[in-house]
Amino acid sequence: MAAALAILYGANFAAIRLVAGAEGARLFGAYPSFFAIMFLVYLAGVRLTWEAGRGVALTAIVLGVAFRLLMLPTAVLLSTDLYRYLWDGRVQVAGINPYRLAPEAPELAGLRDARIHPNINRSWARTIYPPGAEALFAGLALAAPDRIWALRILLIACEVATMLALLGLLRRLGLPEGRVVVYAWAPLAIFEFAQAGHIDAALIPLVLGALLCVGDGRPGLAGALLGGAALIKLYPAILLPVLWRRGDARLPLAFLATVALGYLPYVWGVGGRVLGFLPVYFARFEEFNIGLRALLTDGIGLTGTPARVIVSGLLAVLLAGVLAAIGWKRGDTLRDLTRACGMAVGASLLLVPSTIHPWYVVWLIPFLVVLSGPGWWYLTAGVVLSYVAYTGGPVGVPGWARAVEYLPAYLGVLLSFLPGQSLARAVRRPVGPGAVP
Repeated sequence: MAAALAILYGANFAAIRLVAGAEGARLFGAYPSFFAIMFLVYLAGVRLTWEAGRGVALTAIVLGVAFRLLMLPTAVLLSTDLYRYLWDGRVQVAGINPYRLAPEAPELAGLRDARIHPNINRSWARTIYPPGAEALFAGLALAAPDRIWALRILLIACEVATMLALLGLLRRLGLPEGRVVVYAWAPLAIFEFAQAGHIDAALIPLVLGALLCVGDGRPGLAGALLGGAALIKLYPAILLPVLWRRGDARLPLAFLATVALGYLPYVWGVGGRVLGFLPVYFARFEEFNIGLRALLTDGIGLTGTPARVIVSGLLAVLLAGVLAAIGWKRGDTLRDLTRACGMAVGASLLLVPSTIHPWYVVWLIPFLVVLSGPGWWYLTAGVVLSYVAYTGGPVGVPGWARAVEYLPAYLGVLLSFLPGQSLARAVRRPVGPGAVP
């Protein structure tokens, strides 16, 4: 059965490779349908291996790597972000701070080519990526300049680290190790990282490492790892109030020191410009695939800026309160910490009043081994509907797609909080063989 499932899963990836020849609207229109098939196969694989042991776990990891290697020769699909990565690395190798100039700047004319530069999105803007990501781009440019396959190999290596960290976490939690397939075979992870090439793959093993270090009583190292994750993308910082043990300053101090040291080399010569395009990004420039905030405003006709600003502010306050409550109510066992982190990641995705791209959701997937409720699982599939925004219709995600993407996820999560369930009980709910997705 496992062999047949692996063959079927591989066949679906081969099918999506054929779609690589499609252009524009055809590709983005077909992708959600292919993804839906793969996700159903994936759920069957999870069900099959949910109670399996180490042997199946190792086989699942090998197959997960094989599925990712299928992506190496494919054309770049879904996103052009990786071209910015390659460009930023090239700029740094040339001795130029990537936060100082946009790719269109006349001073960088000598670095332009016919393959990388024309594919950079927002070439008029300075880079948005934090220093940890920029350091990875620079290292890649030194080792294998302008090589998309090299970037994909790097990201696959990061994903292997994630699988091994998840395997260790399952072992420590006393859960069946076969559940590593939850991440190893996840189609969202495979397509957003090994295919689309998003750098977010590098932060997930650091997040899991921070969690394991807190469980081992090493808060200083945990803070450094979490700081390293935030230097790749900023959003892992939301776990700071969740992992921090009150009265012990080592974790937040290590986190802040790591972030400060990471920014220090890049601040020189640019000052506040080290934030790059980020302030513009958060200033409502990108009104794309926003969840609850859009449902509460645009969904009922409140499309004006004041309503959006007010609701965004309320949701930001609510999210901050939920994160603080999760951190306050959690227990101190590794199981408590893991579930609290998973709920914090999920809450951030459901409540954040800004753009949610599919690759932002991938870091929720490792925590599905402890989160009960179908809403969390649905979110990792429904988010790909955001790609229909690129099928040539009106700008942005259509209302019907946003409703199908988000409403079942919210409903599924709400149903997991049965009447009488407090936040504390939800955070500390036992996880065991009965918690089958």
